[in-house]
Amino acid sequence: MILAALEQEEQYRQAYPGFAQAFDFLKQPGVAELEPGKYEIDGQNIYAMIQHYNTKPEENCGWESHRKYIDIQYLIEGNEQINVAPTDQLVMKGDYIVEKDKVSYEVPTIKSNALQLNTGQFAVFFPQDAHQASISSEESVAVKKVVLKVQV
Repeated sequence: MILAALEQEEQYRQAYPGFAQAFDFLKQPGVAELEPGKYEIDGQNIYAMIQHYNTKPEENCGWESHRKYIDIQYLIEGNEQINVAPTDQLVMKGDYIVEKDKVSYEVPTIKSNALQLNTGQFAVFFPQDAHQASISSEESVAVKKVVLKVQV
């Protein structure tokens, strides 16, 4: 897992194939004005999803991880808490959903780590990083987010 400001992306560009293209997408003019939806960067290898939503109480947010993609989650506007825990310490809830590349988990019995994602920051979640996003820090706020998917 990585947490950093977009201004610090230079040190992560070469960390994994596809990261440079993903960060180039985030830094292009007009990203903040894009409508919600899916935007291909390199076909299904790298794509972005623009999301608008309001944060929710922790108990209304699910745990998930992905097997085929790394998530780079960047906040254009707003703030949210994201909880993180190792997938090998969690109990799966249901089967892996191939079409959505999604593994869901039961609420952990272990202590998870909480991070605060603020406007202008990004977090990177690798396949071993289960995450619970969209959590209200104190009260519900409107969030504008880019979730980049980089194929493993």
